[in-house]
Amino acid sequence: MTNPPAPFENLKHLAEQGDATQRAKDVGTALQAIPDLQKWLHALRQSAVQEMHDDGLSYAQIGKELGVHRVRAHQIAEGRTSGKRAGEAGGA
Repeated sequence: MTNPPAPFENLKHLAEQGDATQRAKDVGTALQAIPDLQKWLHALRQSAVQEMHDDGLSYAQIGKELGVHRVRAHQIAEGRTSGKRAGEAGGA
């Protein structure tokens, strides 16, 4: 894979690093930061869904806009990152 997925095109410079040692270090650093990136992205999405709801959209409308079920839209607003509640078997 030469190009990263569209939302991460600004990371393309990692693949273009000429020195293999530095490239491996830089990519390793980026990989270690993925959990923090995921938390940040989840928080951004949660905030956006809450804002949509505060602006008067129902969870059904939000779900339709996002391509998810209304229940999932509500879960996102609550900060749930999976369909399971914290503490349930198999939860993320």
